[in-house]
Amino acid sequence: MYNLMQTTVRVCALILAAWLTGCATLPAGTEPPYLSIVSIEPLTVTPLEQKYQLKVRVQNPNDHDLDITGMSYVLELNGHSFLKGVSDTAVTVPRFGEAVIELSGVSTLFGFVRQIQALQGQQQPNLNYKLTGKLSLSGGFGSLPFSYEGALAAPVTAEGGV
Repeated sequence: MYNLMQTTVRVCALILAAWLTGCATLPAGTEPPYLSIVSIEPLTVTPLEQKYQLKVRVQNPNDHDLDITGMSYVLELNGHSFLKGVSDTAVTVPRFGEAVIELSGVSTLFGFVRQIQALQGQQQPNLNYKLTGKLSLSGGFGSLPFSYEGALAAPVTAEGGV
């Protein structure tokens, strides 16, 4: 009788573990969303750090909504780390749809100066970027990593410089 009870408890525990694991995984074939930078604007500038507002377009290539509860990211410009940030902004990106998320991020004086030096002397200054990080999803689904690259045209002044 004792062995039957032990076996029943073990089977129930296995079924419960399998059920919980099934609830905490993304649907099969879930792809990470596509991300691209819409804009970068300075918010505050101090001698040691600069704070920026970053707008990112998130496109969902999946056949189900993505309920994003937050994200962390690193933005590289021209191969150098420039901006880091986190956000607890919640947004639902509809299936085969898109949303624009506003993020804030911080760069250091060193990162800012390095970007200015890299742009000086370039005939057609472009900012090649790489945006990496992870999106946190609701419902215990964990997170989706992402990594996307692109190019932004650097702003040009009236005198033709950067």
